[in-house]
Amino acid sequence: MRHMDEASSDQGGRTAGLNPGQRAAVEHRGGPVLVLAGAGTGKTRVITHRVASLLDEGIPPWRILAVTFTNRAAGEMRERIEGLCEADHNTREIWVGTFHSICARILRQHGTPVGLSNRFSIYDSADQQSVMRKVLEGLNVSPKMYTPRGVLGILDKAKNRGYGPEDLEKLDLQDPVLSIARKAYEAYQARLRAADAADFGDLLLQAVRLLRAARKTSTQGQLGDLDPVARLLTRFDHVVVDEFQDTNPIQAELVDLLSSDAELCVVGDDDQAIYGWRGADVDQILLFGDRHRGTEIVKLEQNYRSTTHILSCADAVIRKNRGRLGKTLWSELGPGEPVRVLMLRDERDEARLVANEARAAIDEGVDPPSIAIFYRTHAQSRVIEDELRRAGISCRIVGGVAFYERLEVKDVLSYLSVLLNPHSDVHLARVVNRPARKIGNTTVTRLANRATEEGVSLWTAMANPEAAGLAAAAVRRIREFVAMIGELQAFVDEVPLPDLLAEVVERTGYAAALAVEESDESHARLENLQELSGNLIEFTEERPEAKLSDYLELVSLVGGERSEGDKERAVTMMTVHSAKGLEFERVYLTGMEERVFPHSRVLDDPVQMEEERRLAYVAVTRAKRHLTLTMCQRRMLYGQTQVGSPSRFVLDLPAEATDQVGRAVTRSPRVASPRQAPVRKGPAWQNDIVYDESPDAPFTDEELGDAVEEGEGVHLFIGMHLRHKAWGEGELVGWHGSGRSLKLQIKFPGRGLKTVVASFVQPV
Repeated sequence: MRHMDEASSDQGGRTAGLNPGQRAAVEHRGGPVLVLAGAGTGKTRVITHRVASLLDEGIPPWRILAVTFTNRAAGEMRERIEGLCEADHNTREIWVGTFHSICARILRQHGTPVGLSNRFSIYDSADQQSVMRKVLEGLNVSPKMYTPRGVLGILDKAKNRGYGPEDLEKLDLQDPVLSIARKAYEAYQARLRAADAADFGDLLLQAVRLLRAARKTSTQGQLGDLDPVARLLTRFDHVVVDEFQDTNPIQAELVDLLSSDAELCVVGDDDQAIYGWRGADVDQILLFGDRHRGTEIVKLEQNYRSTTHILSCADAVIRKNRGRLGKTLWSELGPGEPVRVLMLRDERDEARLVANEARAAIDEGVDPPSIAIFYRTHAQSRVIEDELRRAGISCRIVGGVAFYERLEVKDVLSYLSVLLNPHSDVHLARVVNRPARKIGNTTVTRLANRATEEGVSLWTAMANPEAAGLAAAAVRRIREFVAMIGELQAFVDEVPLPDLLAEVVERTGYAAALAVEESDESHARLENLQELSGNLIEFTEERPEAKLSDYLELVSLVGGERSEGDKERAVTMMTVHSAKGLEFERVYLTGMEERVFPHSRVLDDPVQMEEERRLAYVAVTRAKRHLTLTMCQRRMLYGQTQVGSPSRFVLDLPAEATDQVGRAVTRSPRVASPRQAPVRKGPAWQNDIVYDESPDAPFTDEELGDAVEEGEGVHLFIGMHLRHKAWGEGELVGWHGSGRSLKLQIKFPGRGLKTVVASFVQPV
């Protein structure tokens, strides 16, 4: 594998204004080229100039393929190519599109061999779940054990790797999951074929199967040249792929097939490969040179976005990853301001500081959309949203919705509303079949019609379901639902609000339905429900005498206030995953503690930890001039208070590029692994963390307190070591309930995360 840093010549001014690395990527010819494009190094400019340069050389537009991941990126690519070429070339003949659109185009023209007409339908997520629900019903599979979304997740993972039903054992599934998934896969595909339909995974898989078969045919006889699919293998002279680090195996194979007779140029950044959880495989870019002999590597390292201090911090974070090809970003923008690192008392102080600084900046004339607030998980946004609202600042949430508008939060709040007022038809209709309990739209419609005829509420009609003409099975389910609501109503004035919420999510089966999915989305939804519990704890602490009606009133008013404001003049909020590809003048990266960022779920997985480190790198490199990292001494998150220790990513930052504010983080020559830190009651700080005790320090140890929770006569804290007779010693990561219902979530080495009743373990 050869490395190339400079190009040899300028082609008629097309590459004027490009730096040496960019010029090399544009002008390279004669074999495959991997363009390692660091953050903010102008990769889109390279891609569009390369295509324009090829057209200038006389390459017919129809013999060029340019592929990217999103419709927005594809549209921008085509627009910029047209802008460069003006009227010189017919750019409409270039194949520019996403992986899925390119595959759909192939299947529309040639899909008959895989059972698709030129009018086939493409099923979206809702369509897929509807089909899978019928499949699972046909297999007599319990929806409590296998949800449509969960099984579809297995199928999607298989299709991303090019696996059919017969290959599912390659996913390391065990029976009975393996046999159920295989039967569901076969039945699901049969239903799609009968409907002349394909889902998103099929677009890729079926197109690749077509091209595989065509390649085999074209090598077995001269008639292969007559096959129109085989001609696709030799159609293109040049193939350019953007964001190659985000490809999965089936996408990489598609690229290889379509570039069989073409020069292949892939552009990407292994340091920004952050989508492993949705099937992307960083090995596709790391091992590209092994699959394509004679690959040139061109590195784009001059960054046009960020100052030197910010880039130094980014480099310090990412250089600890072993799985990378290696590059170092540099900038001519000067050192700029040091990266600020702030230690705050808790998440409320953190949110208040961010909101106050954003307010001050806006008052000084800073454009609100140039300010961004990042967090690792959506659940962290609630407190920040609250403080921004109090400061009179509109916020725009990218890649998500406001906390109280999230589906699972609205569902549970609707349950609470029904307990208080079951005659609220809107809330009752929302939850009657959430989670799914086989009370369908037909049943609800008949009950609603009966209620309208009688001039009563839906709840009143449910008291006599036979009168609505329901079948016996539907009557039984309605009566079970009504009985469940009645049981929960008995708790309203008898238990604290957080305990009432716990009873709702448990007795309704809501939490169990999410847990069984075992998907990243379901984990996020569970975290949001846990954060709602934290919100209730906070509310009851501030207003001990308040009732459920007071809380629901407050939430309704907050939701109304959030809907107001000019979103074009709003501060941007998002998870770090949603921030990729964006840039902002001012960035606040919040929650920089161990178990928050990096997330607690990745601490024991080296592969996922490398992706988490890449995620931190992405977060840092979004900032142009001002970057602030915040962390807390204690944080209530997911309804639990945990003692905070600075993220390992914070400990990696170079002192010369940072400015420690308040209780500064000080590093010893050797940084111990956070997982090897001694466990003690109270704040479990690492030995190498020292806090500045100057008069300006905003908080004292007395103000911090023990930062622990009471439980069964023992102080519980995140990181506490406990012993179980069967599973040995483990580490406490969370808990819920109280008294004899207190349950602990404990991570046991080699056995994973377990939920156990507190009375079955002993403190170490």
